[in-house]
Amino acid sequence: MILLQINKLEKSFDGDVIFSDVDFEVKTGERIAIVGRNGAGKTTLMKVIAGVESYDAGHISKGKQVSMGYLTQQMSLDSDDTVMNEMRKPFEHVITIEEKMKSLTDWLSQHADDYDNNTYQEKLSQYESLSNQFEVMGGYHYESKIKTVLTGLNFVESDFDRQIQSFSGGQKTRLSMAQMLLSEPDLLLLDEPTNHLDMDTTEWLENYLAHFKGAIVIISHDRYFLDKIVNQVYDVALGSVKKYVGNYSKFLKERDAHYEKVMAEYERQQSEIKKLETFVEKNITRASTSGMAKSRRKVLERMERIDKPRLDAKSAQISFEINRATGEDVLKVNNLAIGYSKSITSAINLEIKRHDRIAIIGPNGIGKSTLIKTIAQKIPALSGDITFGSNIQIGYYDQKQAEFKSNMTVLDYVWNQYSHMPEKDIRTILGRFLFTQEEVKKIINDLSGGEKARLQLALLMLEKNNVLILDEPTNHLDIDSKEMLEQALQNYEGTLLFVSHDRYFINELANKVFHITQEGNELFQGDYQYYLEKLEQREAISNYEQNESTSTQTAKDDNFYTNQKQLKKEKRKLERQLEEIENNISTYEEQISNYEHQLTLPEIFNDIEKSNEINHLRIEAERLLEESMEKWEEIESKLN
Repeated sequence: MILLQINKLEKSFDGDVIFSDVDFEVKTGERIAIVGRNGAGKTTLMKVIAGVESYDAGHISKGKQVSMGYLTQQMSLDSDDTVMNEMRKPFEHVITIEEKMKSLTDWLSQHADDYDNNTYQEKLSQYESLSNQFEVMGGYHYESKIKTVLTGLNFVESDFDRQIQSFSGGQKTRLSMAQMLLSEPDLLLLDEPTNHLDMDTTEWLENYLAHFKGAIVIISHDRYFLDKIVNQVYDVALGSVKKYVGNYSKFLKERDAHYEKVMAEYERQQSEIKKLETFVEKNITRASTSGMAKSRRKVLERMERIDKPRLDAKSAQISFEINRATGEDVLKVNNLAIGYSKSITSAINLEIKRHDRIAIIGPNGIGKSTLIKTIAQKIPALSGDITFGSNIQIGYYDQKQAEFKSNMTVLDYVWNQYSHMPEKDIRTILGRFLFTQEEVKKIINDLSGGEKARLQLALLMLEKNNVLILDEPTNHLDIDSKEMLEQALQNYEGTLLFVSHDRYFINELANKVFHITQEGNELFQGDYQYYLEKLEQREAISNYEQNESTSTQTAKDDNFYTNQKQLKKEKRKLERQLEEIENNISTYEEQISNYEHQLTLPEIFNDIEKSNEINHLRIEAERLLEESMEKWEEIESKLN
């Protein structure tokens, strides 16, 4: 069922067109991402869909009975009531029935002796009708549903009876999300829902949304989250909105492949145009070749020109170099206690070797930032030792550096610290971080969080350190800038220690994972995927051990793990096959579209032999497409 439909939408600000000719459709159960660089118009499009912002042209239709929930980045739940009372509000219709049932129960218990009385029977019938209605509406489970959502969003039982006003801004945003999830609208609009969430809570939200019955439209910089959730992507770029089918990773491949294909077609046509124009220019005045020149000029006049394709990829061109290499042993942490007055973790032991890329993960508040500040010598250790290797030059980046204030211009701020560099070199560096021409004269206090983050990364790049210690480096960055930072760090020849909640970023970079928990800390000698598999393996074995006797446990563990591994291997094999088939489907659909276009061209339409040949190719592509669709359904059913 179509919940919302947009046709030919246009939106402008102060005469500048943000986007135009936008078609957008949401059906029941669909999971849609709106992506694009910062400033492209993602949030504006979301606000138009939500009905909180006007538009200049086009048409939006929404079913009268369609309910909608819209979570903004700034939204917080403001109330003088308690958490539980606020969370009960989406169930007011159920609670009303519950109160009527209680009233009837009280009456029936008081008049039990009048069982044969007509009034008693009417009341009993009313109670049975309400009871059935209450059960159908999930009335017996709404309290447990509230507790499940609150617990999933990292609230504990002692929070349930607290006043809303006693919570922080980030907690109020999570409470607002909890209430919205519990209301279960037909269409859920989420603008950066994973902000204020740690990794565990984000994973819980992923699982919850996977079973959400309504449709979802999401804006998020969390690419791992998008890959898990969405099956469609609308790309807001260069004033238009283009639809792609698949998750975020598939969108990237298709967008880049489409760009390369159109660019190749454009370059081929430009080469052909140049040849034709050169021939016309040289031969139009010659009597012997004038006819041929005129003929080619007509070809040029009739030619449908292909516009040069563009990618909305105004991204920072980041790179990190080093002055000199470190020794093999970079640093060693021995029985380290960290904190500001008392230790907040158990003793930490960690060895870092040259070229390590270590991600530090763990729940919010566990001490990740405190640890790297201590290693970077920004705060003192409470006890224990940190031993540094030879030639160590540490560069430190803190997410809070993107919140600094200054009345200086961007150019003067950098030049003040690198006064020996010529202005043109400073401008060149800043240009690579998207501060171009007049933008370098912006006052720092007027910059956005993303602009300040890019400025601090530019300064870090100029230091040429051989060890980088980074605290949430992707905060404030749009997706394009994140990808440029990833690429720069992948090419970095030094050693990397970083804290991040961005699982996609961790996946791209980490070759080791240091996990901090309340129980202790552990270094996993592998990438993020290895870390996840190791945790799954341990959980599987732990669950198995609970159901087996001690005497046969060791042998069965091995067998169980082997089976689990085999099942996982088969699942991955099916997923790879599914991805390959999806790529084939896209190829066949593109071929069919291309053949159908060719059949409309006069030079082919009027050539029976050629049109028959292309028509046979089209029929074959349709047959292969149908086969692929059947295979896709077969594998999809096995995975589910």
